Parts: sequence; structure tokens; C-alpha cells
Amino acid sequence: MPRKNQFTADEIVGAAYALARDHGWKGLSVTAVAKKIGSSTMPIYSYFDNLEKLKDAVAVKGWHLLMEYETRHYTGDTWIDQSMGYIRFAMDENQLFHSMFDGRNNALQLEMRTIHWNHLTRALKGYEDFKGLGKEQLFLIRYSRGMFTHGLAVSVISNWGKLLEVDGMVESLVVATSRSILEGYKDTYDLENTNIAFIDTNIKKIFEKGKLEKE
Repeated sequence: MPRKNQFTADEIVGAAYALARDHGWKGLSVTAVAKKIGSSTMPIYSYFDNLEKLKDAVAVKGWHLLMEYETRHYTGDTWIDQSMGYIRFAMDENQLFHSMFDGRNNALQLEMRTIHWNHLTRALKGYEDFKGLGKEQLFLIRYSRGMFTHGLAVSVISNWGKLLEVDGMVESLVVATSRSILEGYKDTYDLENTNIAFIDTNIKKIFEKGKLEKE
């Protein structure tokens, strides 16, 4: 009768996750995880074929922590708080953030980004400032703000300029830019504009694939 594994998959992922949070992928190895749980490498390989599979499990756990950050209250405005949570996560979990977006497994990243988008969509149901917007228009507003948020998060954790070190500056940038994107696309979403028409057509294709939940 095979010997029962004394460690669970969750315990192994938890140990790997702790290492990634502190040191990123460079600090994560099967040997390091085994040392952390006080075991040989055998229990790890009984659950994970290789280190890449273990990294995938760590990345998924990181995405769930990110989504938890985005549900926290920072300003009381749900949409603004989602952006603030993303940036706060990047600041608090610098190593994990870099690991999640390193392009190591693009298929998994796309899968988790879709889950992430749908999670945020459900949280924004009934959001007052989005009422009356078409789904393509709203997608463009949220997508544009998402790109801004990711860029700002990277800038903050990369010490990009003294301006971002000013107390309250990040929140002010998030609020001002979010409102500018929202009001700007409310006024300029004109399908006679060739750029907007091109964007609109491709947004429709994304929705046709059926992976993103409509607002």
C-alpha cells in the first residue's frame, strides 16, 4: 500500500506562495519549497509535475489576493477603489506582482485576466456613473482605465519620479484620470470617428467570443 502523503497540495502551494511573495520567482524552487515544509522533494512532485506547474498555482493564488484587494474600501467609490486596490496590491506585493505579469505563461494570464475582468464587472453592477452607457462604450472606458491603472502601478513600484511620492498624489491621479476617461468617452464615442469605429468593431468581436460578462 502506498505511503500516504503527509503534506497537502494547499500546504505546498502555501509554502511556494510565501517564497514568491518574499523573493519572486528567483527565490522559488522545488528544493526551496521542500526545505520550507521540512521534507524531501517527493511530496511536491506527487502533486506537481514540475516547477512551472507549481508557479501556475502560486500565480492563481496571487490573482485571488489581487481581487480581494480590489474589493476593499479606499474612497467609498467602487470603481475608484478597484484601481486603488490594484495599485495597493502592487505596492504591498511587489515581488508577487512582477511574477504574475512576467509573461511566463500567457495562456494562464489570459485566463486569469478574464476571471478578473468578470469579477470586477459583477462588483460594478448598478454603478451610478455607468448608467445609460452602451456595453462597447463602457468596455472601452473600463479597458482604458485598466491600462492606466497598470501603468501607474508599475510606475509607483519602480520609483518613477518624485511626484508619485507626494502624499495623496496616487489617489488624486486615479480619481482625476478615471473621471477624465469616463467623461471623455461619454462625449467622444462617435461611430463616425474612424478610430472609435475600429475600436467598437473589435470590442464586439471580444463579446462574441462569450468569455467576458456584459455589464
